[in-house]
Amino acid sequence: MERPGAFSRCRRTKDRCSALKRSKGTGFLLLFLFGFATAFFLFSRWDELTAAGRVLFGEGGSLGGAFRHFPGSLPDLIREYSSAFLWAYGLFIAGIIFLEEKNPDRTIAWLLVLILLPVVGFILYLFFGPDIRGRGYFRRLKRKKRRIRQEGTPPSAGSKGDVMSGAPEQKTSLLLSKSARALLTTGNSVKMLLNGEETFSAITGALSQAGEYIHMEYYAIANDTIGNTIKDILISKAREGVRVNVIFDSVGSWDLGTRYVVALKNAGVRVHSFLPVSFPRLRRELNFRNHRKIVVVDGAVGFMGGLNIGDMYISGDPGMGFWRDTHIELTGPAVSCLDDIFRADWAFCDKKPLAEHPPAPSRAPGGTPVQIAASGPDNNWKSILQGYFSLITNSRKSIWLCTPYFVPGEPLMTALIVAAMSGVDVRVMIPHKTDHALVYWASLSHVEELLKAGVKVYRYEKGFIHSKILIADGSAVSVGTANLDARSLEINFEVQAFIYDASVAADFIRAYENDMVESSQYRLHEWLRRPLRQKVLESAGRLWSSQL
Repeated sequence: MERPGAFSRCRRTKDRCSALKRSKGTGFLLLFLFGFATAFFLFSRWDELTAAGRVLFGEGGSLGGAFRHFPGSLPDLIREYSSAFLWAYGLFIAGIIFLEEKNPDRTIAWLLVLILLPVVGFILYLFFGPDIRGRGYFRRLKRKKRRIRQEGTPPSAGSKGDVMSGAPEQKTSLLLSKSARALLTTGNSVKMLLNGEETFSAITGALSQAGEYIHMEYYAIANDTIGNTIKDILISKAREGVRVNVIFDSVGSWDLGTRYVVALKNAGVRVHSFLPVSFPRLRRELNFRNHRKIVVVDGAVGFMGGLNIGDMYISGDPGMGFWRDTHIELTGPAVSCLDDIFRADWAFCDKKPLAEHPPAPSRAPGGTPVQIAASGPDNNWKSILQGYFSLITNSRKSIWLCTPYFVPGEPLMTALIVAAMSGVDVRVMIPHKTDHALVYWASLSHVEELLKAGVKVYRYEKGFIHSKILIADGSAVSVGTANLDARSLEINFEVQAFIYDASVAADFIRAYENDMVESSQYRLHEWLRRPLRQKVLESAGRLWSSQL
């Protein structure tokens, strides 16, 4: 049941207070900028002001005589004042970037752009720069997320020591419990789903069996055959009285179309576009995308992983061929953790709360320990990046990694190199084809350094590999939505499962070995002889790697 009465009135009061605070904050910012611009404008015309002051306050002075000391016409004054305002805003932004941007490469890059290209740089920053006004939005999301977690804590969350006493994975679990507030749940069942047919068959089957509610959240939903199949199921279930709630990312689902959304809403499905694109706030919404893929049915079964909703995940992409991807199906207490992430995102999109959190699924004896970690701009820590780093640095035998976009940044790159040079079997699999040229060349720019350190690097050649997995020591697996690039690890909203079970890891190892059969391995002596043109493209990609 939804919470009526006093709770709703209190919630509306809080929302009005939050809106008032936001409007006051915006007003103070504008007042500051106009004041700064006015001071800048007056300072630039100081000589004329002092001369006008002498005429005005001198013997026989007049206001008209003082104004005659300003040679510029009104349009000129407006133009000069507008220029002063832009300079004030540019200096303000430069100061914010300098003080708050934690990536030094991005800090230097944006400051240079603003200094060397004042007008063009300012426009580029509006579209692609890090946002400063959006932090208030994400602080609100953080508070809602904390409340939802408190309401929905599964009773089957076990202690770290009981589950993984003495294991290297225990450090990763403890880290994620602090950085992502990710509960370690036990008694779960995890099933690996390979590629589109198997994944969508499992998802549509679970959706068709829904009796209470469906929560669905996707970065990209396509208005094609599988997209409409799922839409028809959601409409049918909503008409049966099942509560259906859907979130899609406004940029990732750009081509979805209003008819698709209207059809869902007319059937009673509650639908939200996450951070919808509107031109006054364009840059924030282009940057902070919801890259998550979540399905929860009745709080009993959940799905997450790398696949969005679209036919290309089944039949392949015309430009890249076969689409190789990995998803998982969850049952057990971890589903409640996945549901909590959806509920927090829903609270960010909709002021009307969802129904009460259902009881956590029962804990199966001897089941799999799982943590569901979410990261994004609403988190103080880069929790998924830290989880990767912990698994890599704590591994003793092997690290097998697969990602479609390999732009790991200095911390993860160093961790992989140190692990390989310490005798750990480190393997990295990336696509031979790509859907983003700049990211592709940035990925290849790291190959030489990896090969010199002893990392085995493979290029998947059957088609395009989109899986985001890491297997550590054959006993822990991370699978989810996060790519190894700055956009996933530092900017976007992502979700990743950390699974601590050797039997589950064995399934992922077998799939990885099958993928190696469809791949070729880079050899250092061959790689060093690559043409100059490729080296130039790699350098260009790496130059922009901090922005990717």
